[in-house]
Amino acid sequence: KWWTEFDYYFITEGRQTEKAHGYILPLEAKYFFSLAQDFINPPADAALVMENVKWQRISPHEIKDWNDYYKKHLDILSADIKFTPAGASPLSEKLNLNQLSFNAINNTAFNYWETGFTILLYRGGSLANINHYILNDFMSGQKRFVEISWPGDIGWVDKVEIIPEINIMKNDIYIKYEGGIGQEK
Repeated sequence: KWWTEFDYYFITEGRQTEKAHGYILPLEAKYFFSLAQDFINPPADAALVMENVKWQRISPHEIKDWNDYYKKHLDILSADIKFTPAGASPLSEKLNLNQLSFNAINNTAFNYWETGFTILLYRGGSLANINHYILNDFMSGQKRFVEISWPGDIGWVDKVEIIPEINIMKNDIYIKYEGGIGQEK
């Protein structure tokens, strides 16, 4: 019956990554990451530091059934997922770019200003790479084609997991209606 917001960063190899803002909703598994970090060798270990932790209680008067509320607000699917590793086409070989495409489908009754997606690539059951993508103005019932390129030699991938990231406890994430049905502000 609680959710939390916080700032976080990692300390590894004697340096601190840039601070990021995070949140965790009830019953959620969360991935914490700091993208585009440059290391000569992969770090052997890292410490996660969380600051400014703010716990907030979910009012049972406002949200009677959390599971139902969560499902209705985050019913966002990814379909037709296709990953193409660098080198699979002449252009991607020359530029060393990987390609990921998918359709994002908003099955909720809500319009969102920003919908984040955490993208996890797996090889043989192990995490091979991670990325994050933001889709703006994602409307209820909408299906949007997403195509992402990112550099590096990721190689073969046998599983792609795409997780929608929206803090549904914040009021300013929703595109409000003004006027009649279907008209936005």
